[in-house]
Amino acid sequence: MVVLTLLSTIRFFFGLVACFAMSTWLSYASGIPDPVITPTIIGVLVVLGMLDLLCQLPSKVYQRSIPGIVVVGFCVAGYFARDDSYLVVGSLIAIGTCLLSIFTWMLDRVRRGGPFLVFLLFLVPMIIGAIVLTSPRCHQGSAPLSGAEATFTAISAVTVTGLTVIDVGTRLSVEGQWILLLLIQLGGLGMVSMFAFFALVLGNGLGIRQGRAIRDSLSGLGYGQIRQLMATICISTILIELIGAGLLMACSDSSVGIRENLFHAVSAFCNSGFSLSSDSLANWGGAPRAVMALLIVLGGVGFPVIHEFKRRIIDHDVDRTSLQVRLIVSVTGILLVGGFLLLLATGVGLDSWFWSITCRTAGFSTASAAGLPMAATLIVIILMIIGASPGSTGGGLKTTTIGILFLATRAEMRGAQKVVAWKRTIPDEVIRTAAVLTLLGGTLWLLFVGLLLVAQSKALVAGEMSFVDVVFEVTSALGTVGLSREVTATLTEKGRWIIECAMILGRLGPLALVIAMASLSPRPARGERPRGRVMLG
Repeated sequence: MVVLTLLSTIRFFFGLVACFAMSTWLSYASGIPDPVITPTIIGVLVVLGMLDLLCQLPSKVYQRSIPGIVVVGFCVAGYFARDDSYLVVGSLIAIGTCLLSIFTWMLDRVRRGGPFLVFLLFLVPMIIGAIVLTSPRCHQGSAPLSGAEATFTAISAVTVTGLTVIDVGTRLSVEGQWILLLLIQLGGLGMVSMFAFFALVLGNGLGIRQGRAIRDSLSGLGYGQIRQLMATICISTILIELIGAGLLMACSDSSVGIRENLFHAVSAFCNSGFSLSSDSLANWGGAPRAVMALLIVLGGVGFPVIHEFKRRIIDHDVDRTSLQVRLIVSVTGILLVGGFLLLLATGVGLDSWFWSITCRTAGFSTASAAGLPMAATLIVIILMIIGASPGSTGGGLKTTTIGILFLATRAEMRGAQKVVAWKRTIPDEVIRTAAVLTLLGGTLWLLFVGLLLVAQSKALVAGEMSFVDVVFEVTSALGTVGLSREVTATLTEKGRWIIECAMILGRLGPLALVIAMASLSPRPARGERPRGRVMLG
């Protein structure tokens, strides 16, 4: 007990000193010669890292000593190389270790609301990202980002939406773009997944309450399944993004550097829609667009599908493909082909194939969305509402929800007693959940449309914005898509707040809200009640 208390104290000061080191580095403008972090700060970090390492040795769980070893190594390398980039990475690891310890401590002590507490972790990178993006280090030129601009950008990045009120390529420095990329990556992987992964990898494990909170947040997966899924998420993400960056380098202009290609590869796989070009992908060739489209699809089908293919191809597991994977692949294929044909028929042109892929959650564009025909705009709005698949980097109602409702409707119209798909019966509670999620999603959509209409009433009266613009903006925010009819930057302060809330709720998803509220106020089971009759239709 004494060792654990001492370790917690050391890690708290570890994170505190690392925050001081980061604030020192961020207080200098981009391009200032290294080093700016003083040897005193480096020495304190090394000492705390060694103390953290010594406290972990008696446990004989040597994974727990990894953070201390890594931080000490980066600090020593940065000191001798006189390069602050090593120290920044080490400080970020120290801060992450501190936050992980604090969050683990909190989960160990809560009796109710574990999932809700996990979802609160989602807000941490938004707050930190907003503060960091306002620093001199993160902007280029004479105009730094205001607090409102930084907050909107950080929320959009962590929710992997892509709506922006600034030109990322010109307003952010190289360091600012790296920080934005980190926020996108954290948001794409999901903070719940990141917490579970590091808790498992560093040997901390998951206690009873922690495990329950994580399982509830990840749809009831077992402990072994969590370990396998976390490994698949992290390994597949790194491999796909690196391969995607390599393909972009191979088919892009030679003047485009590694950093730009990596940024767009991560942004595409995370379905965030951020681009370093002010016109998104309008000036890109066919081959780079195809690579981006492939990354978008892989990120949008979800990690459960990737895990299933990995299990069958690499592990040679010949078990029957799960119903969820079959449903995801089928609905995704129908939406891609159907969206392409409908957009082509409504006059979008040869770019219909890319719009069909990107408008479901990615947010990249080959032309202004304001220039789409009205019929095509309606189709795009519907596809944005549906969104990506569960367990993916995208948002929306999810393909499985729409698929379940379609199967239930078809079974009801045929007079079937059960809903059956691929020789599997879909439980009634799953159908009820799909209906609840759709109703809740529709209610949130109507609420935010109404709020934004009120907030932008002056612009609507003046003709600077239309009803379609408002609907499109809200749908894009709730679906974490990132497409806009060029009105995001013109929103009022209240309008930006509304869109920020929509992006956060859209990323969490209606299911997360249902789980969180249910965990906060569980109701005791009631006895059987008499059946009532209600007339419908």
